[in-house]
Amino acid sequence: MSDENGRMPEEKTGFAEEEAARIDERGPEQGAVREAMGARPADDEPAAPVAEGRQGVPVFSAKQLSRARDVLARLHALRRARQLYPIGHPSVAQAASDLLAVASRYHEEGVDVPLVFYDDQVLLGEQMLLEESMLFDQLTRDLTAIGAGSIVIKRGATLEDVLKLADVIAQDPARIIAEGGAAELARRSGVEGIEIRAVAVQRGSTVAGGPSSARAVYTDALDLIREIDRILRSNQVIDAGHVRSVVRSLVSSVLENRFAMLELASLKRFDEYTFYHSVNVAILSIALGSSITNDVRFLSTLGTGALLHDIGKMMVPLEVLNKTDPLTTEEWALIRHHPIYGAENIMLTPGLDKAAAIMVLEHHARYDLTGYPTLHATAQHVSSRIVAVADAYDAMTSRRSYSAARRRDEAIGILVRNAGSALDPGLVRLFIRMMGVYPPGCVVRLSTGELAAVVAPSVGDARSPRVRIVADEAGVLVDGPEIDLSDPSEAGGREVVHCVDLDDAGVVARRLLQEG
Repeated sequence: MSDENGRMPEEKTGFAEEEAARIDERGPEQGAVREAMGARPADDEPAAPVAEGRQGVPVFSAKQLSRARDVLARLHALRRARQLYPIGHPSVAQAASDLLAVASRYHEEGVDVPLVFYDDQVLLGEQMLLEESMLFDQLTRDLTAIGAGSIVIKRGATLEDVLKLADVIAQDPARIIAEGGAAELARRSGVEGIEIRAVAVQRGSTVAGGPSSARAVYTDALDLIREIDRILRSNQVIDAGHVRSVVRSLVSSVLENRFAMLELASLKRFDEYTFYHSVNVAILSIALGSSITNDVRFLSTLGTGALLHDIGKMMVPLEVLNKTDPLTTEEWALIRHHPIYGAENIMLTPGLDKAAAIMVLEHHARYDLTGYPTLHATAQHVSSRIVAVADAYDAMTSRRSYSAARRRDEAIGILVRNAGSALDPGLVRLFIRMMGVYPPGCVVRLSTGELAAVVAPSVGDARSPRVRIVADEAGVLVDGPEIDLSDPSEAGGREVVHCVDLDDAGVVARRLLQEG
């Protein structure tokens, strides 16, 4: 499979030895991966001073992140003690004192203790706690169920505040919900030094919900890529905190509302190809990755690498990227260097997940390692192979200055033909199972002459998706029903004839994908 939809033939060309050494010396496969997986210092290592991140959000040290486990353990013990004993019981008083004592260690360092619970995750501020998310899974579920999306133990919190917190979170969940949720109950109880919120509000972060929520997440990611393009072309530094926030929202939205996000991932815009392509590849990669595992840390790293996979192109002159004529040897060498540019940028940006550099470096290496850059490895990393499938599919279905967009069913066929050479055959099979032969977001012509938008693949029949009728046989736009074509009672004899090119579908596609 030729790179970039056949623009130039692939050849086994390596990159300069000094460039290879620079990437290897930074060790993305070793130290960066350990950092990304949450390697922590020994218990006797002193906590570093707390840095201030985006919009004043504190960046906690590794020691402080490790100490968060004590806070969670004592919060769990407090809730359990209050469920078993009345408020005046010594066990409740001791549990409250223990929680306040460990929180006070943060307060002495000049910070509050902001615990965030959502989507089976626990965070300290904006920093994910991977092991704690698994250890305190039930606590997370219980707190989110009562509307306690975040609990902030503020400086100045008293023992009375902690006891009032215990009273709130230990009540019967049905009663808490009937009273308006934990946040409302805490407000009425007069808790002052501890803040409870239903949702932690963060820039670029939207809790997954319906189509409007999915569109908001997509828009935030698109704005981030536009901002990164401006930053890199003006030699400024990427805001790592903003990237983390947007990726968290993408992961959450894909896990909660996969098909709405996959439908949005069919959005294209010719004059902003790189921006839309980056977001679409991130969504497709996270969705494909979630077919393998729901480990949020893995999916977050995958999402970061996928979203930033082409940032190296932002360091290539626009006249080369948008050139319609065949590239010169020098221009082609510049294009082939973009994975190295991108990987270097990630390694040099403070706060970015360094493991993402592997995907940025390897996404054009090919499954058989005949791509670029030349890798001194036995195989692409699995994350890189996931991004490669998503990248190839979205590139083929997008119109660029030098190539027309392929129909989505045609692109699926090309993925199949390249399984085992350019692409991992197992991941291609998973991708087709996830997307179907007619992927979400594409417009199809039915045997009745109607036009329909694909909403989701049908379970067990990749050629008979769930669709929404958007135009009748005369081409008149309608707000038609949603139909599962694999169910004869719903389909009424309808079958998919073929995909319709988005350019031909025109107003239908725009109406489907861009209406609020």
